[in-house]
Amino acid sequence: MDLNSFVVSIILTIAILAPIAAMYAVSLIRKGKYRKHIRIQKTIFWICTVAVLLFEIYIRISGGSGSLIKESIYTDTEFFRLILNAHIAGAVLTYLLWIVMIIISNRKYKMAKELPGKFSKTHKALGYLTIFGLFYIAISALVVYIFAFLL
Repeated sequence: MDLNSFVVSIILTIAILAPIAAMYAVSLIRKGKYRKHIRIQKTIFWICTVAVLLFEIYIRISGGSGSLIKESIYTDTEFFRLILNAHIAGAVLTYLLWIVMIIISNRKYKMAKELPGKFSKTHKALGYLTIFGLFYIAISALVVYIFAFLL
């Protein structure tokens, strides 16, 4: 395993574990463990964000994304580009939604006298949408990884 596939494997592992950990955090709500839910969700967010930022730096230092996947016979195919672009677009949208969720949820949580509160329905819907996005990221990242490093 070369350095590129090793680095990408670590990022892929984080991407696959993120929605699983997020679902675990959701399960804590039913038990009334709101603070633990918040702590886990924020931890997942920061681990993923730092991992993505470090990965982006690694990509730039390595000469761009093309340099990471130059060994793949699929790199220049339209199908691969479509999958890669769909993965990136989904990831950007998911992370933007996740950031908005954290900001709004922090404000509402500090103002709430009790939980669940008025924002709970919206929070739940946006939370599940974010988790859906995390699953999308994990699956699309796996597909990109398979085409770039295994096939």
